[in-house]
Amino acid sequence: MDEPRAIVALDHDSNTSYSEESYKGRTKTFVAEDGNNCSLYLTNITANDQGKYSCRFYIKGQYTHISINLSISANYRVCQNSSSDINGTLSDKTYWCDVKGRYREAEIQWYLDGQLLTNSSKTNITHTGPVGPSNGLYQFESKLITKLNGTPEPKCVVKAKGISPNISYYCEPNIDTIKGETQPKYLMRFFKIIPIVLVLGLSLVLWRCWKISQRFTGDERGED
Repeated sequence: MDEPRAIVALDHDSNTSYSEESYKGRTKTFVAEDGNNCSLYLTNITANDQGKYSCRFYIKGQYTHISINLSISANYRVCQNSSSDINGTLSDKTYWCDVKGRYREAEIQWYLDGQLLTNSSKTNITHTGPVGPSNGLYQFESKLITKLNGTPEPKCVVKAKGISPNISYYCEPNIDTIKGETQPKYLMRFFKIIPIVLVLGLSLVLWRCWKISQRFTGDERGED
């Protein structure tokens, strides 16, 4: 009786290059004991892994196979904030875009009224990232400083290389600061007042202690 053998083959679209070396060390095949099904485990997935996978069984001189199509998408969480007058000029406005996702082959782009923004005399765009562990949660950041005032505001968008991104706009709650910006003015005033109050309170305590010591000193002299 022939033992079932599983052969895994990858069929690419005609416009996609394929290299056996690109899958070396990234795939494992698991075959059921009865030989009726198999599983393919693929790690470090990229956009080039999209395509048709076939698991073929060789039993008693005949091939049986099943195919599945792999489509890849990536989820990104985007937080966008803005601030005016960060450079001391009311004509400038700064926007920050913080992005987190598990696919590193991506970039942040800025759009205004449906038009892609690029560096010019009125806009200055900088990018950092991706930062994060391999196969972990990557973080991207971008900053836009612009003199373009109007409505609507610029919007940051994530573009993933070769795949469709799923974007959700969400900012962590209770964030008091924005990157590169100081605390809100009312908090700054509050923090400035605290040392003054402490100094005044300490001075009052020391003054009371001195008055009490003077009184006791006077009483002792009266007894003498």
